[in-house]
Amino acid sequence: MNGKLIGTLISFVVLAFVGISSLFTVDEREQALVVQFGEPKRTVTTPGLHVKLPFFEQVIFLEKRVLSLDLRPQEVLASDQRRIVVDSFARYRITDPLKRYQAAANDVIANDLLEKIMDTTVRNVLAKQPMNNIVSGERASLMRDIGQITNERAASIGLEVIDVRLKRVDLPPQNSQAIFQRMETERQQEAAEKRAEGRRDAIKIRADADRQSAVIVADSGKKAQIIRGEADGLAVKIFAEAFGKDKEFFEFYRTMQAYRNSFNKEDTRLVLSPDSEFFKYFLNSETGKK
Repeated sequence: MNGKLIGTLISFVVLAFVGISSLFTVDEREQALVVQFGEPKRTVTTPGLHVKLPFFEQVIFLEKRVLSLDLRPQEVLASDQRRIVVDSFARYRITDPLKRYQAAANDVIANDLLEKIMDTTVRNVLAKQPMNNIVSGERASLMRDIGQITNERAASIGLEVIDVRLKRVDLPPQNSQAIFQRMETERQQEAAEKRAEGRRDAIKIRADADRQSAVIVADSGKKAQIIRGEADGLAVKIFAEAFGKDKEFFEFYRTMQAYRNSFNKEDTRLVLSPDSEFFKYFLNSETGKK
């Protein structure tokens, strides 16, 4: 009796163990791949309780959530032969557990494969662009191109790349100083060119101003000579007319002008004969009335 009870208990335990071994639960955050001796049999993506052959089939659980891959910084040569260090990351998920299992037995291998795909894609896309496009507003477009190409290649290993980001784009430390010096030299050359252009324009403006000044002065001198000639002619005409009307008054006027020019200083001295014609209006006022 005791032997039968023990046998029954053993049978019950074995059946319970077999029953439990034939059941597995898939969480809503997971998906499963059922394999038999390493050969894939079916994929389970529906959450809940599922059945498998005990001892013969094994269940490999894979993430259903979005995963992240942070790539190691890599040095890239841009199209203008400038070296840059790119630090990037990707967000992806497993869309085909069978392809994922066939390509990579575990997450480590899968991440290595995806990292190689993305490294190659980043290098190929950025190698076609100059450094200015990579570090400026073109970065968003470049990230879209990298994400699209990476996603197409990652489909072969059962992955879907949702997003790709370039976190940091820097110059290599050994090249930074050389780049800065070259930029400084270029700015100095530009400044020298601007100064040379300024001096050239200044010379041109100054020469044009001098030419205009010479033209204006010459024109003004010409007009002044014409006016002076006309005035002298008019004065001669007036003197001639005055001399013709009153000879004595004209002689008196000219003598007064001679006195004024001769005695314009206090210490003026003249050595002349007292009866000189020059003093006729001083010596005899009556004489001046002739």
